[in-house]
Amino acid sequence: MQDIYLIIAKQIIDEAGKIIKQARLTNTFGFSFKDDNTPITNIDKQVQQYISKRLLDNFDIQVMGEEGNTVIDNTKPYWAIDPIDGTWAFITHENTSAINLSLINNKEVMLGIVFNPFTDEFFVSEKESSSYIGMLKLPLRENKNITVVNFKPERAHPIVKSLNRLFKEDKVKKLVSIGGSVTYSMCMVAKGAFSNYIAYFNGYSNAWDLSAAVIIVRNAGGFVTDLEGNDIDAVSHRGYIVVSANKVVKEEFLDMISDMEKLI
Repeated sequence: MQDIYLIIAKQIIDEAGKIIKQARLTNTFGFSFKDDNTPITNIDKQVQQYISKRLLDNFDIQVMGEEGNTVIDNTKPYWAIDPIDGTWAFITHENTSAINLSLINNKEVMLGIVFNPFTDEFFVSEKESSSYIGMLKLPLRENKNITVVNFKPERAHPIVKSLNRLFKEDKVKKLVSIGGSVTYSMCMVAKGAFSNYIAYFNGYSNAWDLSAAVIIVRNAGGFVTDLEGNDIDAVSHRGYIVVSANKVVKEEFLDMISDMEKLI
């Protein structure tokens, strides 16, 4: 049954991606700021409405999303949507935004889709399955050393100093911050482009924030943990997340961070 869910969901997300891409190509969108000072565009709202309607037309399953319909009965299955994860990157014409869609049942992620319409990268996975980009199984390459750490910086936190120091000491071969969608960066780890990724949530994440990417990373053999190496809750998490391509780079990176934090 999950197969047909994924097939139809992918079709819907593909069409939603065309709406996003066309709006950017024609520069026909406007934006404002929400109460939390994060941006929202008319395309965020349009895409969420489109995805929600299509899902409800096809499945008798409730739908929630970042731009409305946030209250659902979480004792029953539900879809979680982030229509544009990385809205500011969308506004500034960067190609690091993504659509997040997950199906959640009893706090467990049943399937996840992360789609970057600008790079045409379609990441998908289901419970007890492998992860894929298109037809290719993830990861595309193995990371056995800490070669690249992508991060979303929290400048006030000393961990940023730790990362820079590790880079200066040549323990991390490359240190980048691409910004945009957190889930897209997470999927870059699942893909094999980055060995590790680190981000911070000041408040509790919502179901649409991480869940789709978490199942993709984990089913690709990777890990999504806190700074102590404990698996995070994919549906709701507060604080740091560390995304690692495999057990080797997870343990090596967490050890380096822990040792460095003690020195600061």
